[in-house]
Amino acid sequence: MSCGAPAKTSEVNDEKIISRTVRDMEMLSSENGAKKQLMRAPLMEEHAFANPSFEEFREGMEVIGYDSLGLNPSSRVIADHALHWTERDVWQLSGNVIVEGEEGQKLYTQQLFWDRKTKKIWSNVDSKLEEDDGILYVASFEAMDDFSRFEGRNGDGTMKVDVKPVETPAADSLAVASDVPLPADSTGMGSAGVNPVEPSSPPATDSLPPQP
Repeated sequence: MSCGAPAKTSEVNDEKIISRTVRDMEMLSSENGAKKQLMRAPLMEEHAFANPSFEEFREGMEVIGYDSLGLNPSSRVIADHALHWTERDVWQLSGNVIVEGEEGQKLYTQQLFWDRKTKKIWSNVDSKLEEDDGILYVASFEAMDDFSRFEGRNGDGTMKVDVKPVETPAADSLAVASDVPLPADSTGMGSAGVNPVEPSSPPATDSLPPQP
């Protein structure tokens, strides 16, 4: 009787196991009977066994927000690719990311992090924000997802803070965006690489690194 060599065992990477696949996904959330948000995606792949667990949207996604009555769309987010860390409710969006705000703002970038719990968004790549009073180019930023606050940093480290005014009877002026020079190559932003690695919390604005 002879003993053979021990059988080889292959290590399974739980991160790559797809536990659930959904095609033509549409998920509508509501609050007090009123529509709140609609998410659409051609493909959703859930990685429930990864640590931390996440969902991947390899064919893009769209999120539509509704007004307080739940009648009309008021905001929109689209991206070519997305990762969603389900426990923390943090999103990493990449590739032709566009965020449209309730007051007509439009944000263009190639990579965006979105913390749904804190309602913060941030990015460390070139971004463009269009508002009624002009266009702002920044190399990195941190903001609230309703654009009530936007703190950006230019390539040379200068800070731009844009705060939406609070409506009070005495307030009759609007915050005017200051001029910020166009960062280098801001119109030729390449798609950021995407890895299923849980992002850290959004950095403080004064610690955002300058553009490489």
